[in-house]
Amino acid sequence: MLIFEEHFQDNSNEWVTKDSEECSLYVDANHYYVFEHKRAGNDSWLTWTSADFFYDRKEFRIHVVLEKVAGVFNHGYGFIWGLSDNNNFSEFVISDSGYYQISRYNNGSATKYVAWKGCSEIRGSNTVNVLEIRRNDDIVEFYINSVLLEKLPADTVMQVSDQKFGFIIYDEIKIKVHSLIISAEDCETSSYLMNQSDDATKASFLQHEPPANDTLENVFAELKALVGLDQIKQQLFSLANFLKVQNERRARGLKRVDTSLHLVLYGPPGTGKTTIARLVGRMYKQLGCLQLGHVVETDRAGIVGGYIGQTALRVADAVKQSLDGVLFIDEAHALVPKDGASNDFGHEAVQALLKRMEDHRDQLAVIVAGYPKEMEYFIASNPGLQSRFSRLFYFDHYTVDELVLIFGKFCYDHGYTIDLSARIALQKTFETVYEKRNKSFGNGRFARTIFERSVEQQANRIINCLDKMDDSAISLITAEDVIEKHLPSFA
Repeated sequence: MLIFEEHFQDNSNEWVTKDSEECSLYVDANHYYVFEHKRAGNDSWLTWTSADFFYDRKEFRIHVVLEKVAGVFNHGYGFIWGLSDNNNFSEFVISDSGYYQISRYNNGSATKYVAWKGCSEIRGSNTVNVLEIRRNDDIVEFYINSVLLEKLPADTVMQVSDQKFGFIIYDEIKIKVHSLIISAEDCETSSYLMNQSDDATKASFLQHEPPANDTLENVFAELKALVGLDQIKQQLFSLANFLKVQNERRARGLKRVDTSLHLVLYGPPGTGKTTIARLVGRMYKQLGCLQLGHVVETDRAGIVGGYIGQTALRVADAVKQSLDGVLFIDEAHALVPKDGASNDFGHEAVQALLKRMEDHRDQLAVIVAGYPKEMEYFIASNPGLQSRFSRLFYFDHYTVDELVLIFGKFCYDHGYTIDLSARIALQKTFETVYEKRNKSFGNGRFARTIFERSVEQQANRIINCLDKMDDSAISLITAEDVIEKHLPSFA
């Protein structure tokens, strides 16, 4: 639950704004600018606000997105908390030369919990840096750009004299604050959130649960029953055999070969990638790799936020829902579009996802899916993706004969039958469309559309003679129901 959320769309939280010979602070275009003009040296400038008291909670998370945009090199800026006045506060600061520091000031006297320390994860000027402070019971963790750097005792770093929090800069530098989010588990809604919602930090997804009383034999039977996908089936059976043997070696106390459960499914639309992802979740559960085996299905829209900082929280929420199961990201290539901007929020989603995959490597399988060329670019866009996704499954277009079989399966599942004339008409229809297909051809989805239109046309054909028809006749699809003039143009 959110305690405090700020994206600086306005100044409803009453941040200090002023423009004087000494400093300038203002809210503009979804950012908060803090600029120290003249007090050169090691002097600092602080600005703050407050929210309902949260420091004594056993669990909370502070997420800050900052950017240095101007000023002298190698001077600190960052987040402050537990502030009562200019001489009493705690700070987590970084510099554009790649160092960070965690300190406490009591009546102006500094206690260095972590003195200036190098960090290769810190990005330079004109690039955002994400600072996170997470309390987990008796430990407080400090992160920079999703990388854990320090673990400090909570009874030390969360001894505060007041509840104020905000930002600090040293010397003549200018920073831009993109967002500040403070959240905690199961807390009451703060008065600061009366006109806000935590929906912006929640992932949007569909959760698919494995069936009750499931077995590995059932999973394999459903896999074998799928039309086509011969290469995919062979790869999955091979993976299952490998996992079975590794489980047996573990049971015997022998050394195991660790393998990644993460998969890349790439191919044209409508070729069964979502179906396979759900079967994989069930298979992993039955093989003892994942405890629950459910599949959380999402896409770019489900995990990418509208502001810097929201995306990481959405990814965290999606991963949390997926623990002990599968996180399935459809059209994952949309996270890093080939012609997209380098500061697109999708890059933040990838970084956050890689961090969570490492944190929960024994509890989570991630399956990404998308078009072939786009997915090749996506995987190549980040070394972390290349190292974690080593199993690639290619889905080809269904053949004409396979499309006819898929149509037949739709008929069987819905209690319809087709005669020989309809099969001949279907073959001709699929051949015509197949020759004109492009990368967006819908394959199985196209077959479903043909089925739905055929059923609709069949209803129009028999509506005036229902009382004269038996069950067999009312369920029969003929060539007249599937001829091309009744079907949409897909050329």
